[in-house]
Amino acid sequence: MKASPNPHYRHRFLAEIISHAVLLYHAFSLSFFDVELILAERGAVVS
Repeated sequence: MKASPNPHYRHRFLAEIISHAVLLYHAFSLSFFDVELILAERGAVVS
């Protein structure tokens, strides 16, 4: 039986980082730059 592929295999970042960035962006109405700065403070370098 073939194992199902990981749905996040094409993404550059972990699903947890992506979901956290989306949460910050929508819940707090932050700009992309603000989200980038917050994630950078936590050690995730994104662009």
